[in-house]
Amino acid sequence: MTPKSALINGSFAGLCFLLIGCGQKPAETEAPPTLDVLVAKVAKADLSVTRGWVGTLDGSENAAIRARVVGYLEKRDYQEGSYVKTGDLLFEIDPRPFEAALAEAKSDLAQAQAIQLASKADFDRSQELFNKKVISVQEYENKRQLNEASVAKVSALEAAVETAQLNLGFTRITSPVDGIAGIAKAQIGDLVGTATESQLTTVSKIDPIRLYFPLSEHDYRIYADQLRKLMEVPEADRASNITLTFSDGTIYPKKGKFAFVDRQVNPTTGTILVAASFPNPDLTLRPGQYADASAAIEKLNGVLVIPEQALIELQGSYQVGVIRPDGKADIRPIKIGQRINRQVVVTEGLKDGETIIVEGAQKVRPGMVVNAKPYEQPKTDSAQSEKQTTAANPANS
Repeated sequence: MTPKSALINGSFAGLCFLLIGCGQKPAETEAPPTLDVLVAKVAKADLSVTRGWVGTLDGSENAAIRARVVGYLEKRDYQEGSYVKTGDLLFEIDPRPFEAALAEAKSDLAQAQAIQLASKADFDRSQELFNKKVISVQEYENKRQLNEASVAKVSALEAAVETAQLNLGFTRITSPVDGIAGIAKAQIGDLVGTATESQLTTVSKIDPIRLYFPLSEHDYRIYADQLRKLMEVPEADRASNITLTFSDGTIYPKKGKFAFVDRQVNPTTGTILVAASFPNPDLTLRPGQYADASAAIEKLNGVLVIPEQALIELQGSYQVGVIRPDGKADIRPIKIGQRINRQVVVTEGLKDGETIIVEGAQKVRPGMVVNAKPYEQPKTDSAQSEKQTTAANPANS
């Protein structure tokens, strides 16, 4: 084949390909799929702000039982772990040395009283003679001073008798409060005394019982005015609005009330100790137990709320997806307040009745057409509702 014929054949083939291609219809471009999102309406609501704390139970009174005299422990008169009343006998110290000391003190007192009677009679005679100018002033003063010394000696020995009687009484160690008596830390025959380390046992008053929990310095500054006003009300008149929840989710059936706020902030932990008081008539709550306390501390009326799931967090700020009136999506910055029970209070950026995207906002771009479907709020059980305590700012304590 000559070069000329090859050129003619190639041109013919290219012309045929061009004609065939022109006869075909161009492929149609498929539209991207519409994004499905779940949406909800911005609504006004009345909410209670609930805070929670983890604390430790302890007796409302914890009496450390110690010996007030030195002696040998003779008896233990209570059952360890039993309920005792004020005045119930707990321990007995051997009383014999104290009985002997009391008898000696009484004997010394009787002797001094006899001497004082004699000195009194002698002084009375001296006074008569002095009035008749029979004896000198010096002799009269000697008799008077001797009588006064005898009176003072009697007073001192009366005090010694009273001390001996007290010491004898201290050999019977009784409970100063109603409560649960703990394990005995001293055994029969032990020498016990007045040293601070010689604690015999502890009696704890647990009806009512107290829950102690730390409140951060940040939170204390926020609620200082509320706590101050609360402390001005007598404890008996304070509202019982604190719920106690155990680690297994069980809620204690009786409500408690705030008891007191400690006088100072702990410089090591930066917290201040707060106590709540709970009735415990069945004595089921015991010192040392851990529990969660929660209480409604503030009422929010007519605030705008949205599901917490709708939030898009970006470097400490918040955004939400919004469905515009034309049906297209938009991303809008907002400001938030309290988070309560899987809902969040919106303080700026939204209006009542607007439609926001709860699920799918992360894939939305401004101006995008979306397929909106209604969002259903998941149900929250009562235990979780009671324990919901998240505050407004992510930096909350």
